Amino acid sequence: MDELLSIGRFARVCWLSIKALRLYDETGLLRPAYVDPVSGYRYYKAEQAGTARAIAILRSLDMPLSEIKDLVTEKDPDRFRDRLDAHRAVLEERIERHRHMLQRVDDFIRKGAVMAYEFSTTTIEPVTVIGRTLSTPPEAISETAGPVYHQIYEALGRAGITPTAPPRMAYPQMEGDTWTIELWVPVPEGSSAPDGLTARRFPGGRVARTLHVGPYDELGMAYRELEAWMAKQGLTPSAPPFDVYPNDPAVVKDPAKYETEILWPIR
Repeated sequence: MDELLSIGRFARVCWLSIKALRLYDETGLLRPAYVDPVSGYRYYKAEQAGTARAIAILRSLDMPLSEIKDLVTEKDPDRFRDRLDAHRAVLEERIERHRHMLQRVDDFIRKGAVMAYEFSTTTIEPVTVIGRTLSTPPEAISETAGPVYHQIYEALGRAGITPTAPPRMAYPQMEGDTWTIELWVPVPEGSSAPDGLTARRFPGGRVARTLHVGPYDELGMAYRELEAWMAKQGLTPSAPPFDVYPNDPAVVKDPAKYETEILWPIR
């Protein structure tokens, strides 16, 4: 026992709180060298201080406890580096996301408002489209639709069908936790849908219109503003709204520059 340090003394040696050491014990990150069976007091060896400090440093780098546990027990130097590289990639992605957030704040400051939209009405022509219908939670639309658009374009390419305009997404059902969305790509009139896809005639007519520039997850604001403007103008929806995507997010890497034309059929 003379060679062991009480949890209080060990905490001072490591510059850590007793609460942190108890958490490390409870999660299996750092077990005490000895626990008194009567009092339950924890005791540590001095050489455990290095591990304790390493855990604290990794926590300061926002590494989850489960990953730290794997890292501090990893004996293979190559796998140790691989684990750190994986966490580095997570941090880089987080930094990039925050960079985009800062850019959006700068945009709002420059505009003098959170969102500034211009509204109008116009007439669109009917067009033949090929695509698919999906069900998805509204917060997962982008991650659900992206891979499906890729599948549609690949199928059109194999069938030798060349798109005639940017893709569009319609929202026939926007109630509840699961929405119905339709992913369409305009194609030459008379085109037949490849297996697994559907062809239809997308109607034309009069629509209310606005342009949203920015991340897709901010589209809800634009829709609320457009709907309010339509009500003030006495315009009544005649069909579900839909989006048109003039620029390709695979080419335009900055979400702050994504363009989405919002069109709402009216009578």
